[in-house]
Amino acid sequence: MNETERRAAIVARLTGGDGEFALRPARVRGVELPVYVHAPVSLREVVTGGGRWGERLAHTYEDEHRTWAEHEDLVGRFATLLVDRYGIRKGDRVAVAMRNYPEWIVVFAAAVSVGAVCVPLNAWWTGAELAGALGDCAARVLVADRERTEGVQALRAELPDLRAVVEVRPGGTVRGDDEWSAVLAGEHRRFDPATVPLDPDDDATILYTSGTSGRPKGAVATHRAHLTTLMNMRVHALVETELARARGEAPPPPPERPTMLVTGPLFHVAYLPRVVSAAVTGLHLVLMYRWDPRRAVELIERERVDSLTAVPSVARQLMDEVERTGVRLPSLRTLATGGAQSTAALVGRIETLFEGRTGTGTGYGLTETTGAMMMIGSRDYFRRPLSVGRPFPTSQVRVVGADGADVGTDEVGEAWFRGPNVARGYWGQDTGAFGPDGWFRTGDLVRRDSEGFVFIVDRIKDVVIRGGENVYCAEVEERLGDHPGVEDVSVLGVPHALLGEEVAAIVQVRPGAVVTAADLRDHAGLRLAPFKIPTRFLIGPDPLPRNAAGKVLKRELRARIDPPDPLTRSDRS
Repeated sequence: MNETERRAAIVARLTGGDGEFALRPARVRGVELPVYVHAPVSLREVVTGGGRWGERLAHTYEDEHRTWAEHEDLVGRFATLLVDRYGIRKGDRVAVAMRNYPEWIVVFAAAVSVGAVCVPLNAWWTGAELAGALGDCAARVLVADRERTEGVQALRAELPDLRAVVEVRPGGTVRGDDEWSAVLAGEHRRFDPATVPLDPDDDATILYTSGTSGRPKGAVATHRAHLTTLMNMRVHALVETELARARGEAPPPPPERPTMLVTGPLFHVAYLPRVVSAAVTGLHLVLMYRWDPRRAVELIERERVDSLTAVPSVARQLMDEVERTGVRLPSLRTLATGGAQSTAALVGRIETLFEGRTGTGTGYGLTETTGAMMMIGSRDYFRRPLSVGRPFPTSQVRVVGADGADVGTDEVGEAWFRGPNVARGYWGQDTGAFGPDGWFRTGDLVRRDSEGFVFIVDRIKDVVIRGGENVYCAEVEERLGDHPGVEDVSVLGVPHALLGEEVAAIVQVRPGAVVTAADLRDHAGLRLAPFKIPTRFLIGPDPLPRNAAGKVLKRELRARIDPPDPLTRSDRS
């Protein structure tokens, strides 16, 4: 039995019969889908269950610590406030906008516990952007920190549905209608869940897209969607463990106190599933005021962090700091990547720098899929560093060509997803991305190999069409990114009067490195066809503009490049 057959047999055993992860077909919004029979009914069952971990640490924020018992108490009390003080009823929207403070996690748990729809907002947004989303979803309550409160209160007259702004960590002056600590101090009752019945297909969250291609859209996810992601992650971990045993490898024992450093924003779908799953495993979440590699190393050592997930740029900075300081980080068992496409050089560096003792992996999903639709573990990832994995048992995947038909093995097409974790649609609008048959069209170009591994090729909108030839930006970025002097790179198309578009590259060089356009052309030319090699370069030390999810803001980069008159210059490709 080969590895693929062995994996399939393990998945079949775990999801068959009547075990914990048994799957059965069920109709979800009119479409028959595989669902976990024994999944919790609602998020409330999960996020309010952390109290059983008692005095084990739940959250650390810089030098503050909170136990699971303390967290559960706060959730119950704030849930009562939402219902009795602010009049929140099932289906009402409760928004949260703040840095990665522990209060964020309390708000999320309390909101979904009372049947409200939690709306995690992008803390990087301006006051106007926050107000736009609050108005779009007609939020009743906003819990926000000082900066976000100040931005929203300036536009409060435009938000007639917003009943209250509860301010967290206000400093010397309270700008909100209420102050978090003060209202909690006056409430000691615990919410009674029996007063609000919940169903798996009730709405649980509205997660706004990053807005890199236009106005942000609110993807509406149900309790079932979040719980499916949770169950999929647990199944994936079990499959990886059993495969290791089948190969005769002894997986290391689980950490006595699982601890994860949160390197990205809690509002993003790459990190929110960890908030949901933490109460199941007793995971200790270590939060930071902002990302700083030096501080991250200190926290990993102090808190004995055993896992973290980081976008590629953050992973690179962490490894740079490890190399600079010479620390070994013996507690770190997993350094996963996510949020943006990784590179072969980065994945190989993880294996080399930590001498094979630190695992890795990645996944592929979108805001609209409430987390990953597939994952890949260390063994496969080290061998296929550009893959994003194979689908979970509940994930249905099509790779569709321009004619609407599925393409063949290793051919490029658009990824279509269907499953119980796919959002039910966008709040208040229909873009056509969600079909009546349950398929969500991602806008991502992918290919799938003969073993079922999926590889992201590019975003459809980012493909450069140069003289009739397709240039996939991700392929060019991968090649330029493995130049030793390159810290970061983004490739895009700019107008060209004769060719339609030409390929441009914006490059951030590593500190102390000297890199020229000629160097990069020569480097790219060793593996890329001439028409794929950029003819325009913008090279410098400045970081590329990225959103909170780590995605490059290509619209901003295009504004930096003023295309010259192509009729007055020779084509250099």
